[in-house]
Amino acid sequence: MSLQKTSDSGAFIVFAVVLVVFWVLVNAILWPYTINTWLEYLGREGVIQWWQGVLIGLVPVVNKFVIGAAIITFILMLII
Repeated sequence: MSLQKTSDSGAFIVFAVVLVVFWVLVNAILWPYTINTWLEYLGREGVIQWWQGVLIGLVPVVNKFVIGAAIITFILMLII
C-alpha cells in the first residue's frame, strides 16, 4: 500500500496569503477606528493611521481582540 504524493502545497500557499492579507486589512481598518474613536471621545485628536493599525495587529495577543474591541466601541458610542 503506497501513498500518493499530492501537490496541494500551491493551494495552501494561496490560502495562507489570502488569510494574511485579510487580517492585515482588518487590522488596518479596525485598530485605527477603535483607538481614534476613544481618543476623540476623550477630547484628543485621533492620531493612529492605517499602517500603525497593521503594526499593532502584528502583536499576537493584541490581534485576537481587534474585532471585539471594535464592536464594543461601536455599541458604546451609540449609547454614550
